[in-house]
Amino acid sequence: MRIVIAGSSGLIGTALRRSYAADGHTVIRLVRREPAAGDERRWDPAASPDPGLLAGADIVVNLAGAGLGERRWTPAYQEVLRRSRIDTAHALAVMTAQADPPPRILLSASGMRYYGVDRGDLELTETADSARSGFLPEVTREWEQATEPATIPVCHLRMGLVLARDGGVLAQLLPLFRKGLGGRLGSGREYWSYVGLTDAVRAVRFLAESPGARGPYNITTPNPVRSIEFTRTLARVVGRPAVLRVPTWAMRLALGKVAPEVLGSLRVLPTRLTEAGFRFTQPELQQVLRHELMR
Repeated sequence: MRIVIAGSSGLIGTALRRSYAADGHTVIRLVRREPAAGDERRWDPAASPDPGLLAGADIVVNLAGAGLGERRWTPAYQEVLRRSRIDTAHALAVMTAQADPPPRILLSASGMRYYGVDRGDLELTETADSARSGFLPEVTREWEQATEPATIPVCHLRMGLVLARDGGVLAQLLPLFRKGLGGRLGSGREYWSYVGLTDAVRAVRFLAESPGARGPYNITTPNPVRSIEFTRTLARVVGRPAVLRVPTWAMRLALGKVAPEVLGSLRVLPTRLTEAGFRFTQPELQQVLRHELMR
């Protein structure tokens, strides 16, 4: 197959393109700089969409978006976060509608913060409503709505915390835990919904090749855990104690106004994904951590 990926240099994008390439598929990477390799094509989501970039594509995957944890969320950076997601999703949707022949499917990144900042113990499947307030819920709703111009099936990938040794939240926590400085974050009662990088890539590929796939899919394991269980399990896997505690007030002070967006409880379940027949290779947290840390 021929797969076009926007956001191919991020954590999931890098793993996805390597997975496809290893199986002999052709991967085209959309980049915003001058191309540095034969598989790269330059594009500008803010300019007039060029459907020619999708020529011959079977599958289009959009994983683009500025990093949530790269900078403090000043008003200026909030606009960067918003535009990097919405403009890219809209441009690709328009391009798929204009391409001749059109790709078979568009898979566009989204996020579990669609459901809100803090929903407590409530189990959240794909039918749950979106929160009406909060920066990330608002951005995520607009992110998904931006794909409306597409005339082909669109899957919205509502990603949970993607766990990988070399990126994301796990990479940030590992140095502390390996030094024995890890511990409970906040109250410890917040639900963390996660997925290993390996299963995240498998889920994207599964949906790309599933006839009839469209709409939202939660990309999280079926077993979300409270944050205190997460930190205890991570400490056990790395073989170090985790007796410290970072209180909620300290987290809020360090993170500023982004704290409620990051520390809230979301108990997300991959109902549609499992009903479609997907099976996780690492459904439990300890399995995910051991697998990802040994890769």
